[in-house]
Amino acid sequence: MKIHIEIVTGFLGAGKTSFINSLLKESLVDGEKVLVFQLEQGEKNIVHSSNISNFVRIQDALDIKDLKEKMIYSIKKYKPNRIIIEYNGTSDLKELFDILNERIYRECSKITTIFFVADGKTLKQYIDNMGGFIIPFIQNANMIVINNIDYCKKEILNEGFKKVKNINPKAFILRVSNKYILNSTLREARVLDNGCLKKIKIKMINYKKSTNIKYEGNEENV
Repeated sequence: MKIHIEIVTGFLGAGKTSFINSLLKESLVDGEKVLVFQLEQGEKNIVHSSNISNFVRIQDALDIKDLKEKMIYSIKKYKPNRIIIEYNGTSDLKELFDILNERIYRECSKITTIFFVADGKTLKQYIDNMGGFIIPFIQNANMIVINNIDYCKKEILNEGFKKVKNINPKAFILRVSNKYILNSTLREARVLDNGCLKKIKIKMINYKKSTNIKYEGNEENV
């Protein structure tokens, strides 16, 4: 089974890191190995764990080239089940797609979900003034997370929703009242894969990987 790659995009301050923390908390299952690559550093850190039941490793990347080199090394070293990439909303999404479409990544991984995270207070303004940057992210998103809707003027917020739906009518829109209930909002939406079937798949994949490692080691000792 290929490594699942999830891309989390949005402008600085939109709440990408908080969303990744919630995503990990609500979707991580026992035995799952996750690599998180951050192409920017916000005010909040990703809360990670490394224990017997699961493994989350955080790595910074200076730019897209640095990401490419670190991903190759990390995939070979850690053999993850899943990769999350935090990607700046002012970067070129096509550059990331071009890398992930290279044979070395295409053979072992696949993009499963693209999340676009926005602050409801600035959503309409950014679409109006920075459409060249923001529209490709909205167009390619499977889920659009709009934060802080309780702090927005209703008229401006509705205009922002309308613009998002016109750009991408198929994306699931998660409306988050405020950052303090992001976890529960994500959980109640029931859109994440965290059930029994996923747990079984992870156990089977990790078992196959462990037996392959042992087999290769025995070969070298012959």
